Order: sequence, then structure tokens, then C-alpha cells
Amino acid sequence: MKINIKNSALLLLGVAVFSSCEQEDPLVVVGTTQTLECDYFTQDRVLVDDPDVTIDYLITCDMNVSGDITVMPGVTIAFATDAGISVSENGSFKAEGTALLPILFTGEDGVKGSWRGILIDSNDPKNVFDHCVVEHAGGIAHNSNGDKGAFVIWAESKATITNSIIRKSLTNGINAVYWNSLITLGGNTITNNDGAPMLIDVPYVGVPTSLDSYSGNGNPRIMVRIYSHTVSENTTWHKVDVDYQISGGPEMQVRQTAVLTIEPGVKAYFDAGCSLQAFDEAAIFAEGTVNEPIVFSGTNATNGAWGGIYFNYTSNTQNSLRYVKVEYAGGADFDGAIQMWARPKLTVQNSEILNSASCAFWNGGATGNPNLTVTDVVFTNNIGGDYCE
Repeated sequence: MKINIKNSALLLLGVAVFSSCEQEDPLVVVGTTQTLECDYFTQDRVLVDDPDVTIDYLITCDMNVSGDITVMPGVTIAFATDAGISVSENGSFKAEGTALLPILFTGEDGVKGSWRGILIDSNDPKNVFDHCVVEHAGGIAHNSNGDKGAFVIWAESKATITNSIIRKSLTNGINAVYWNSLITLGGNTITNNDGAPMLIDVPYVGVPTSLDSYSGNGNPRIMVRIYSHTVSENTTWHKVDVDYQISGGPEMQVRQTAVLTIEPGVKAYFDAGCSLQAFDEAAIFAEGTVNEPIVFSGTNATNGAWGGIYFNYTSNTQNSLRYVKVEYAGGADFDGAIQMWARPKLTVQNSEILNSASCAFWNGGATGNPNLTVTDVVFTNNIGGDYCE
């Protein structure tokens, strides 16, 4: 039987609450640990559990993975200072534990940031982490871009992370800010990380799910970083147990014929200069409920703290805001909290627009908008008025 951390601590996979002031303790090593050479993962390997030791394997470098690696249930892999795993485009990494025999990736020193974490730069569907614990990562960056996190997902990669705990990272839990990757989550607890539970690019706004827990981190929100990428296929923005914050900028764009569906109860806070925009024939379908309205707000609670919602040319009939609150917008060169260009199709019902630094609605490129339907909307403290052109 594994002793110390192998059995007692890992059974925390069934526990969703962790103390943010939890003591950090180095592993007490029992038995003989196998230290892996830095080229060990350049060929296919299977890592097996030795029930008589605390740490099965020790990695002392940033280990490149170019083979197919399989980690069996119950294995503990410890990492020396600044060590890590980098799964290259020719490799894969499959770590499938069980509820009773989870797989542990931990820092040898037992402190946050003592190792880098796991970088996925591979689109192999075998990149699977199930019933794992990943802790003490998020130290120095994996690359010259400065990417940090317990998991870093590179461009055009695939990663499935399920039923796992990501905790005690010095930075973010999951970092995915590069384009065209396929990321699948479910059943995870991401907590007690000094950064955000997730730092994601705009196309991955639909990746967080209500099947995961994201609470209890130093940054309490999922961070959506605007780069040059857009929502270009139908995507659902899910309500989870924390709010979202949009940063970078300037435009979180929905393009082509994509529909961005925003679930009731989503709360999104936008940094200065940021906005949400539907272009081409795309649509923003944001329909909350009386009990779970959708909130678009500014990171700072001041008039004009962010841009607003912009509907540009789109005649998509699914553009709808219902039981939505839009507040503190009208900044960043926006003439309205809800800005329209070229008479877009838009229905706004049972909603509230308040504290805009400019107008509530602004219509540009034409006189009036016959394609705008407004029903039961409350206007409060919008400096430029309710409707402007």
C-alpha cells in the first residue's frame, strides 16, 4: 500500500473544497524512486505504480515527450525545481487514473511554483488526463513567450482533462491562449491557484463547463484574453461557479455565421477598451431569465468603464438580448452601450441599460433602425440619452 501522500492526500479527489491557507509540505520519500533520464520520453514508455514507494518517478529537467507515454493508475511523479513536461507534436501523454488510484504530479519541494507544469504541443487524441492531481506547478515559463500554468495548451493541440484536481499553482490552472486547439474538460476541481483557474483565448469561451469547479483561486474569475482570434463557429458560453473577465482587446468578435449563445446567469466583466461585437452574419444570443439575468459590466464600476456590445451589419435573426443587464459601458470610443451599424437585426426585451458614459442605443450608418425591436427595457443614468444617431 502507498503511504503518506499516495493514499491519504490523493483521496481528496472526492473533495471539492480546499483551504487557501493550507500548509505546503515536501513529500516524505519512502522506498526507492526512479530518477528518469532527460531523454527517457523520446520513445514509447509505460510508467507503472510501485505500491511500496511514495514517489515512483522523479523528473529533474523539462522533459521532452516525443514518444507515446502511458501512466498507469496510482503512479506518483515528482518534479525537481523548474522541471516539467513538454509534449511535442510527435508525442502523446496519457495519464488515466481511477477514483481509488489517482495519478499524482507534484513538486518535490512541496511548494507552489516549484516546477513548470505540463505543456501540450501535440494534437494526438491520446493526450488524456483523467483522475489526476496536478499540484505545485506554474513556476517558470515553458518558453520565451512567458506561458505559465499547471497546464499550458499550445496551438493546434488536443487535450482532455477530466475528473482531476489542479491546485496550488503559482500562476494559472489552465493556460490556453493559442489558436485552433481542441480542449475537453469535465468533472475537474481547479482551486487554490495563485492566478486564475483558467486563462483562455476568445475561441475557447465555451470550454469551461458547469461540470467543473473553478472557485477558490487567487484571481476569482476565468480570464478571457482577446488576441486576434474570433468565435467563428457556434459556441455556448456556459454559466459556471465563477464570473468571467475579458481583457486584452479591443474586440471580442463573433464572425462569419457563428452564433454565440450565452447561458442564463453568466456574468462577464470587461476591462477598459474591451467590447463584444457581432460582425458579418454572426449573432449574439443572450437570453437570461428573471431569476438568472445575464450581466455585461465593467471591471470598474464607473460610467464608460468598457466599450459595449456592437452589432455590425448582421441581419441574423438570432441577435437577441433578453433579461440582460448592460452597465458601465459607452467608453472606448463607443457612442452607445449597444452600438449598431447599418441597421442590424436586433431584439432587446425585458432588459436594463444603465450607467453608460454615452447613449444607451446608438445607430450609425443610417437614419433609424427599423430592424431594432425594443420591449420593456429600463434606462437608468445614461449620460447621452436613450437613443442616439
